[in-house]
Amino acid sequence: MNIARVFPRRTSMTPNDPDSYLSTPGLFTPKYDKVYISCAFTWDINLAYVLQREWETTGASVKVGGPAFGDKGDNFVAGMFLKKGVTITSRGCPNNCSFCFVPKREGRIRELPIVEGNIIQDNNILACSKEHIRKVFSMLKTQRHIDFNGGLEVSRVTDDIVEDLRGLKIYQLWLAYDRPNSEKPLIQAVNKLSKYFKRDKIRCYVLIGYEGDTLEKAENRLKRAWEIGTLPFAMRYRTPETQWDKTYLFKEREWNLLTRRWTRPAIIKVRNP
Repeated sequence: MNIARVFPRRTSMTPNDPDSYLSTPGLFTPKYDKVYISCAFTWDINLAYVLQREWETTGASVKVGGPAFGDKGDNFVAGMFLKKGVTITSRGCPNNCSFCFVPKREGRIRELPIVEGNIIQDNNILACSKEHIRKVFSMLKTQRHIDFNGGLEVSRVTDDIVEDLRGLKIYQLWLAYDRPNSEKPLIQAVNKLSKYFKRDKIRCYVLIGYEGDTLEKAENRLKRAWEIGTLPFAMRYRTPETQWDKTYLFKEREWNLLTRRWTRPAIIKVRNP
């Protein structure tokens, strides 16, 4: 059976094989039996429906889904909806952070069969059982350029976890600094990791732009993440609105400039020697 996957927009995780598309079918597009339109963001839902109508003209069976439609991700097929090298070994999260959609969409932590890959996209890999984590790390020993892109929960970064990480070919480890009250566990995690990994490998998502946040508070958190020893990345909060221009709570140009300054490592390093 010939299957095509269609994506409303390209991201760093979008597949690039010949059967993945970012547009409507063309004159010389091959015939497919099934077409899956995968929509990651709520603001692309309308575009996903447009793509559905266009691909239905080819005679294929067309299905629309993805995270934007509340897909819980019951299974993971390597290379299907994420590029080659990305793997997801668990779904869900036991935490109930008010700003996060994961627990509402995927539920509590669920361990999946482990598929080989060097980019770990789990929402909270360290919340899995010790046995599952051990198996994931065993698989990663065969991988290079390992990127824990989904993040490591700072309060779960133990000495044993750091010892296991030391034996891997790490490209990046991602932590998170979502709220001011999460600074203490972040410091503890960085103190453990910095013994073996340089700042460039200890990245840190810093949530900014949520309700009650200000430009000053946001930049102070970003600076603090740098002072603690990480290379910060400003993650702009978005609402689940279906229109792009309504997804940001704060739309002032200054927020865009702040985000730009704190998402580009070269700029961050120049401004924070």
